[in-house]
Amino acid sequence: MNNFWITVTHTAGKRIRSKAFIWSTVITMLLIIGMMNANTILSSFSNDEQDEDVPQSIAVVDNTTSNDTMGEMLASNEEGSFHYVNYTDGNQQEALEQARNEVYDFVLTLNGDPANLEAELFGSGNDYRMGQEVEQDVQRVKESVVTNQLDLNEEELAMIYSPVAFIEQPLTKNGEVQTEETHMQAYWMVYGLVFVIYLIVLSLGSMIATEVATEKSSRVMELIVSSVNPIVQMFGKLVGIGIVGLVNLASLVAAVIIGFLINDNNMLSSILGGAADVSLLVYALILIILGYFVYGGMAAMLGALVSRAEEVNQAIQPLIFLAMIAFFMAIFGLNAPDNIFIHVLSYIPFFTPQLLFLRIGMGTVPVWETILIVGLLILSAILINLLAARIYKGGVLMYGKFSFKNGIKQALTMSKKEK
Repeated sequence: MNNFWITVTHTAGKRIRSKAFIWSTVITMLLIIGMMNANTILSSFSNDEQDEDVPQSIAVVDNTTSNDTMGEMLASNEEGSFHYVNYTDGNQQEALEQARNEVYDFVLTLNGDPANLEAELFGSGNDYRMGQEVEQDVQRVKESVVTNQLDLNEEELAMIYSPVAFIEQPLTKNGEVQTEETHMQAYWMVYGLVFVIYLIVLSLGSMIATEVATEKSSRVMELIVSSVNPIVQMFGKLVGIGIVGLVNLASLVAAVIIGFLINDNNMLSSILGGAADVSLLVYALILIILGYFVYGGMAAMLGALVSRAEEVNQAIQPLIFLAMIAFFMAIFGLNAPDNIFIHVLSYIPFFTPQLLFLRIGMGTVPVWETILIVGLLILSAILINLLAARIYKGGVLMYGKFSFKNGIKQALTMSKKEK
């Protein structure tokens, strides 16, 4: 047991203290914080002389047949994000010419009668939300004009515009109803877990295999094997690299939290709030750990089959392909978590961490099914690591050109002889 912890501390300490790990972690954190605050950073370097507090101006050319001047009604609107000007100095073409000369930012033309109103917005903005907001402003003015024409009193208007008392209730006694808030919480947590699992396979899997291959190529492995049991060594490396992964994961979480705090975004409290989020975080942690041992055991086994660090990428390519397939399926499943395809593949151990969490976070999974799938994942992790340990025991003593099929056979033969 002493050799196990020596291997763990040596593996984790060497990686965490390395300059490459420190710099890559710092750069990744800065990139995450920067991307989360990209709009703020870009706006600070903007050369646009227009004051952000000054609303954009819209010239309204009112060609409607209404007795009420809709252009004046829009101009009197002080609640929106735009400054509407009732343009009475000419026609549409003249208003457009003034907009091209930067007198106005946009031109809005209103045609027809209030019941069949047609609105055209001319501008060069790239934000689709701007057009939606202008449309809402025009819609409110239209509703006001139409209700005035119908000669409705205040009580009748209040009856029309009073909101519906809409309440969602679960069908069963202990059932749950997903609101927009909980949906967005689950969406981002599932997306984050999918990305974390993908990073685990690409970075930690490659790290495990590279470390084993490097020790073999430098002949250090022969000295280690003589004093430390290969199986103890393999699990020590798995736990050590796992600790490195947890440190890396903690740094990513810290970067996300810092990014939210700098951006002053209330999404952080929305994501971290509520009891449902606590249960999702527990599921996430369990599935990340189990997923790591599934993929990590395979990576250690494949790393033991190669003799040079240059062959690691070729050896772990199947794992990378599996991770990519799981990643794209999970991204697809975010919008279709109840798809039968997602349901079936969530039972396959290499896809379970991503797809089971996807189903739990975005839908409803019976407790018995969750226990069954997690049990299968635990059993698979144990069997994969037992097989990996046997192959690792013989593989670390093998040298030569990498061959997946022949290498496994030879490693198992040598492992039996070592008994």
